[in-house]
Amino acid sequence: MEAVRLLQDAIRFQQALCETPLGKELITKASPVLWYGRPGPNQWLTIGTNPSRGEFLHRDGTPRTGEDQKFYWRNALSFEDYLGNEEALQDTIERASTYFESGRATTSWFGKSGGAKLEALLNGMGRSFYDEPASVVHVDFFKFATYEQMGKIKNGRDWLEHPTSIELLERTIGYIKPSRIIVLGRDNCRTFLGFSTRGQLATHPAITYEIGRHESGIPMIGLHMKPSEVFVGLGNGYDSNGLHYGSYAKREHLLEIGQAVEAIMDEWWADERA
Repeated sequence: MEAVRLLQDAIRFQQALCETPLGKELITKASPVLWYGRPGPNQWLTIGTNPSRGEFLHRDGTPRTGEDQKFYWRNALSFEDYLGNEEALQDTIERASTYFESGRATTSWFGKSGGAKLEALLNGMGRSFYDEPASVVHVDFFKFATYEQMGKIKNGRDWLEHPTSIELLERTIGYIKPSRIIVLGRDNCRTFLGFSTRGQLATHPAITYEIGRHESGIPMIGLHMKPSEVFVGLGNGYDSNGLHYGSYAKREHLLEIGQAVEAIMDEWWADERA
């Protein structure tokens, strides 16, 4: 099963990373996170940076267990035992696949059903993490949770773009076979070479978008923003339309942003086929 092989290779990479300077930043015993949501046909794929510490730890640093547990904990298993333990591997995959349908999603980042955050932007584009079956699944460039945010870790971007990390990402894309890819964040967009068009949204001009194709031919959108986080760098001012930057994070505006991006994508798609 390709998902198991992908997980095993991610575990091997995690084991190797533990012997590097990054090792002290990796959350001890946390499993790799292959994806958030159940892969299926005709899905869109959103791509972020890496799992947050909150996926595995409470605010006080204690592990999430019992009803609060979101992903698999390796606990007493060594890496070697984990690699050969079919039950543990299947549990790891199943926990990742049931992330949204089980009600364990981190809504402060993904948003609630009918709420704001990334979910609202997707709603504006006619999709949702909470559809059944799921119409969107999420993955990260780097499949391992860290104590600090990757942006605050010395050489964090280098680890995220390590050849093995990129290979695991590309294999994940190949496994899911999405019909569309949405890359979140300017630095993440820079890692992909397939973008050919760039512009700013007329309705929300502080947002830069890019459009192109993944090397596999999948249509791809890049957004120089992460709608589930504070719009860092915009400040406390107003855009050229007179809209306060703080308003960008509201559901009504995230819906408008999603609708605007979808309209641009439709126009680009029509021009490609013309």
